[in-house]
Amino acid sequence: MSETLSYLILGAVQGATEFLPVSSSGHLTIFSSFLKVPLDSESKAAFFAVLHLATFFAVLLFTFKDIWGILTGLSKPEKRKISFRFIVLLLVATIPAVLVGFLLEDEIKSLFSDVAFASIMLFAAAAALFISDSLKGERKILDLSIAGALSIGIFQAAAIAPGLSRSGLTIFGALLIGMTRSDAVRFSFLLSLPVTFGAGILELSKVSLPISTVLLSCLLAFSTGIVGLWLLKKLVLKRRLRFFGFYCIIIGIVGLIFRGVM
Repeated sequence: MSETLSYLILGAVQGATEFLPVSSSGHLTIFSSFLKVPLDSESKAAFFAVLHLATFFAVLLFTFKDIWGILTGLSKPEKRKISFRFIVLLLVATIPAVLVGFLLEDEIKSLFSDVAFASIMLFAAAAALFISDSLKGERKILDLSIAGALSIGIFQAAAIAPGLSRSGLTIFGALLIGMTRSDAVRFSFLLSLPVTFGAGILELSKVSLPISTVLLSCLLAFSTGIVGLWLLKKLVLKRRLRFFGFYCIIIGIVGLIFRGVM
């Protein structure tokens, strides 16, 4: 298999798994090892971050109505307070991931070549998905306290580790504190924007692959990401996350077998 095809496969994997609660980073770690992608840990982390940047634009398109409403609300006296609170909640929830990303950058990058670690974390992600289907609440996004937003942000920070799903954990965290399923999904999608954009921009200059390969991989990530966003929203509302829990367990077992752990 050519190297270019391997990178294109990783682009498709990133988009398909970024928003489905199965951990895109875990899948990228396992698939890149399986495909024998010739990148060291730092180069892998940089390429993965750029693929995340592609899915940032998928979320931007998918949540454009919400984002436009927040931004235009800032210029309207009757809506300014609501828009400002929305922005504050998102910023507060972003803080934990930013801190973890900067303070543990080297440690995190080393994990992107650790298939066994990613596989084990997939089991933890599965447990969160099984529990998520039984949770329900009545709180809307604007009902969140600062502490509530921060707690969801901690789940997002934990999901920086490969094998833990960002969307899965943030939705799980939102449901744990009593948010409605639809608002848990909305907040999770919007919360992904600052982190994926920031990480992608910071790592963009570190990618040494041909620009054509990177662009095609990103295009695949964007396209499959749109489908993943739509599918996740449907499945959360219908309480079907447990199916992805079973899937995470299967992929985790495959990863451990591949590494000779089982």
